[in-house]
Amino acid sequence: MNKVTLSIATLIFSATFLAACGNQEQAVSNNTAESVTPDTGSITETDNRSTLSSSDNVKWSEIKDPLIDDAIKEKLKASIEAIVAKDVQAFHKTLSPNIGTEHDYLLDNPVNFTDVDKAHEEGGRTLVQVRGKEQGDGAKEMGYTFYFEKDQSGEWQIITID
Repeated sequence: MNKVTLSIATLIFSATFLAACGNQEQAVSNNTAESVTPDTGSITETDNRSTLSSSDNVKWSEIKDPLIDDAIKEKLKASIEAIVAKDVQAFHKTLSPNIGTEHDYLLDNPVNFTDVDKAHEEGGRTLVQVRGKEQGDGAKEMGYTFYFEKDQSGEWQIITID
């Protein structure tokens, strides 16, 4: 009788153990699905934040700085709009051909651009700071400084952004 009870208890324990392991695999699958859902949500959240990026608040027509001529203004505006649109190809068109992809990370930061500061010259270059506010968690004031330099043909090129 003792062997029969022990056998039944072992069988029940084994069945319970296998069932628990089976539920754990489902739980892992459910957790994976749940972890994918928040990631998907954060992507949607990022996409929603990117729509908050804007250059609409910059009053381009009111820029009267003698160092910012129409060529600089056009190139600066095109670069800012490419950053806002996260358009890598358009962004690269605004940069000097020698820059490459080193500034592509700027497209990952949603920014609401608000103002163009007074430009200044430094070593034959014209530096223009564009201010704005980062979007998302912990939004803070920020600014990018665009360094312009004339190339051999006399056209302004953005040679770096700081």
